[in-house]
Amino acid sequence: MIRFGTDGWRAVIAEEFTLRNVRRVCSGIDRAFRVPGASPGLAVVGHDTRFLSRRFAESAAATLLAAGWRVQLCPAASPTPAASCQVAASGAAFAVVITASHNAAPFSGVKIKDSSGASAAPSITAAVEQEIPDEPGPLADLVEARRTGRLEDLSFAAAHRERLSRMADLAAIRSSGLRVVWDPMHGAAGRLLEELLAGGAAQVTTLHAEPDPLFGGVHPEPLERNLEELRSQVIARRAAAGLATDGDGDRIGAFDETGQFVSPLRLAPLLAWSLIRKGRSGPLAKTFANTILLDRIAQRYGLPFSTFPVGFKYIASEMQAGRLLLGGEESGGIGVEGFIPERDGTMVSLLLLQAMVDSGSTLSAMVGELTREFGETFYARRDLALPAEAGRQIVERLRAAPPAALGGLRITGADPLDGIKLLFGDEGWILFRASGTEPVLRVYSEAPTRESLDAVMSEAVRLAEAAQS
Repeated sequence: MIRFGTDGWRAVIAEEFTLRNVRRVCSGIDRAFRVPGASPGLAVVGHDTRFLSRRFAESAAATLLAAGWRVQLCPAASPTPAASCQVAASGAAFAVVITASHNAAPFSGVKIKDSSGASAAPSITAAVEQEIPDEPGPLADLVEARRTGRLEDLSFAAAHRERLSRMADLAAIRSSGLRVVWDPMHGAAGRLLEELLAGGAAQVTTLHAEPDPLFGGVHPEPLERNLEELRSQVIARRAAAGLATDGDGDRIGAFDETGQFVSPLRLAPLLAWSLIRKGRSGPLAKTFANTILLDRIAQRYGLPFSTFPVGFKYIASEMQAGRLLLGGEESGGIGVEGFIPERDGTMVSLLLLQAMVDSGSTLSAMVGELTREFGETFYARRDLALPAEAGRQIVERLRAAPPAALGGLRITGADPLDGIKLLFGDEGWILFRASGTEPVLRVYSEAPTRESLDAVMSEAVRLAEAAQS
């Protein structure tokens, strides 16, 4: 049974992720997006740098063409946000992107973007699941489709860069003289930041720009443990910042000028505060595993605030309705009003550099000011390799019988919105959640001191392991 998770369907290449199953999924997408009585319109198809991604994208295009859709197919790997921008620019009904985002190299996947460029809502992916046939539909001849104009090979770069240029003063960043190290982790973002900021005093050094289906042997998720070379290059080059994006370019990781990792739980509140101090206003939102600092900023400025289950698609739906200034997820996906209702690691990188230029401050000084104003917190995440069902069982046991305390912090309440979150008053929390994209149990925590965080996480991991036995 093919099921869509937090953002898309993902599976191991050559096991469940096969040409036949991609065609089946695209047949389901065709059926879910068809309007009764109307001819199919335009669809966008993109892909990342993973093994056979181009071949899977061509198969997806051929399936949609055979079903009557016109297709714009990107001829090279491109970031997922570029496909979202292309949908919005072309008036397409949807996009199919062949990507497993931040998953490890053996995986591939399918993301669906709706006509606004946002991740398809749960109602749409549920409809796709219901419409997936046992056998795939026919394939169109791509050569013939090109000849008749129903298939267009089209780079998404222009649509993407036009949207990015709206979000930051590129001329000011170019003239700033900032030195930046950029790491796309062998993924789809490539040299994008370097190209956007070329021609001025700013200097961008790109690491790992070459597409590599194995991602250099590193998991393509911009977490601190996966970015040691970026850290060392920031220090060696005396750069103002080190910025990284994941395999398909929609998430961000960052280091300050001292080589200190700046987690996404600092970046989202930092950008929100920067926008507010520039005169912007509007509701803020976060996903369930994100920082309490966003809550505190919203409270300080009297802004509406919402918390959603894990998955940027929930934030995207609010952005589509024009109800958010900024929304962020704990994994580095951040969306901002004025772009598209979608996250983009390059866009967030530009906004971060813009904030540095505007303030005249170093990134470490900006983070220090943020924590002095809104409090210091410490965050960690552990991924415990477990079958999905085992992870769900552990969550249910903790939901039914939560402990009274963890790591010396008293548990004052529990929130079952997504997994089970145990609350330490207004000082922190710990969340146990079975992943929607990988066979792991994720354990996240935010606490007021490093010592309390370490104690909480150690005891939580032991608790999860005991619940499994």
